[in-house]
Amino acid sequence: MLVSGHQRVMYALALRFCSNHHDAEDLVQEVFLSAYRAIRGFRKESTFHTWLRRIMVNSFLSHKRRKEIPAMDVTDGVGFAAAGAERIAFNNVVVQQILHRLDAIPARQRLMFIMKHQQGLTCEEIAENFGTSVGTVKKTLFRVVDRLRKEFHTPEIRISEGRNARLSEIP
Repeated sequence: MLVSGHQRVMYALALRFCSNHHDAEDLVQEVFLSAYRAIRGFRKESTFHTWLRRIMVNSFLSHKRRKEIPAMDVTDGVGFAAAGAERIAFNNVVVQQILHRLDAIPARQRLMFIMKHQQGLTCEEIAENFGTSVGTVKKTLFRVVDRLRKEFHTPEIRISEGRNARLSEIP
């Protein structure tokens, strides 16, 4: 019952991580086998889904160490509400450039970035999935965004202390 209730969600998550149908299937199978072996250790401190997702992250990272998995494709389900075909095309190009640059980022950092910006998880949820502190997650996300900003030559918006930004100050 637990497998049938979570299989589709876990497969979709694995496919986002692996971007390959066969690797995603293998990863899901490994996750459910690991969960079966460790079910007695499930302490109900989090939801079963969160526990499975944590097993998935750990399995993916260990699988990544053993075998190089092709880059993730996280554009599935990512759409931009923009007016006009030109804006949509531009957004798709930007997404592809970000994905290309994410390939050079270590897997653990990339997963945290994906969980935050594509799956919409909070820093607390990400920290729980990785078994780390919220501060570590925030620092990691800041470093990834800072690296992407530098690679895209996007200036950081600096605002004078004690006031809101004015439109003319934003590049």
